Amino acid sequence: MDRLQQLALNRFQLAFERGRILWYLMLCIVGFAVGCAVLIRLVDPHDFPTIGLALWWAVMTVTTVGYGDIVPTTPAGRIVAAALMVTGFVASLLVHRRAAADTESGLARIEQRLTEIERLVRSDVP
Repeated sequence: MDRLQQLALNRFQLAFERGRILWYLMLCIVGFAVGCAVLIRLVDPHDFPTIGLALWWAVMTVTTVGYGDIVPTTPAGRIVAAALMVTGFVASLLVHRRAAADTESGLARIEQRLTEIERLVRSDVP
């Protein structure tokens, strides 16, 4: 990986860990889900007769809940579904990474506090 790619990756990681980019990612995912709902309505109108039903399906798919009550049956509809499933998977990976980073930083703070407590206890012992 060249230096510019590494710099971009590091900046993205830092922005994500600090939460600055999270709202933009959420907005992109919601926008993509709405776009997929409109698209699925157009390419598979038999299975998705209303935009409301298409939106319901898109939300259930991108959140990986997927009740299975509504599924696309056309090849084009299945391609849209696959794209939406990948988006949900990527979103869940990003959330997992954020949670892991929060856990690590929380554990580091606890460890620092314990070290300080041990130092204070040792300094008070005659």
